[in-house]
Amino acid sequence: MIKGVTLDFGDTLANGALDKVTFRKRLLNYLKSLGYSRDQNQIRKVRSQMLQKLERARSFNREIRLENLYPFLLLKLGLHPEREVLNHIHKLYVNSFNSEFIPGVEEVFEYLKGKYKLAVISNSISNVPRFFLERAGFEKYLEAIVISRDLGIRKPDPEIFNYTLAKLGIESEEAIHVGDSLEQDVKGARDVGMKTVWIKKDNEEMITKPDFIIHSIGELISIL
Repeated sequence: MIKGVTLDFGDTLANGALDKVTFRKRLLNYLKSLGYSRDQNQIRKVRSQMLQKLERARSFNREIRLENLYPFLLLKLGLHPEREVLNHIHKLYVNSFNSEFIPGVEEVFEYLKGKYKLAVISNSISNVPRFFLERAGFEKYLEAIVISRDLGIRKPDPEIFNYTLAKLGIESEEAIHVGDSLEQDVKGARDVGMKTVWIKKDNEEMITKPDFIIHSIGELISIL
């Protein structure tokens, strides 16, 4: 018997992406306000090195919090990575992220509330998923919002799924996970014993088999 539903955030509940141009402009202006006066090429070079560090960690399903990532850039640029500075960079990042909830999300939450324990599991270096869920008032439906930055672990690592199940107080066979990524969502959840729902993208090859296939979050109601 299914007692809990966990959901991915990006491309499952919401569509969106970082406005990289806006973020870079805001970051540059902020760095200048801190006393940085060299050209942008140095920032690009160091930022590329920083992102390579992030990708290496992610190749092992590890996550680095944004606030633990940007000290590398600041020190390379001769600036001090004080907590206030790192928190401000995080805020610039979140405010440069554009995201809109997919039509039908609220109806799905309304249908599921009271019937299942609900949680969101998202891969992110920032608090973007939590910020948008809280701003929309959807946190009231959720018993947990688990972001990879919280644990230093990314989907599909079993630890992030097991951690969420423990927060919900249910066993893996009592839960179903919904997401758009076959690798991160379907395989990750299946490997810990959860049922899986894949939100299929057009013409995407099926590399692992989910229990159910839907094309948008609104179709979840027909399954549950």
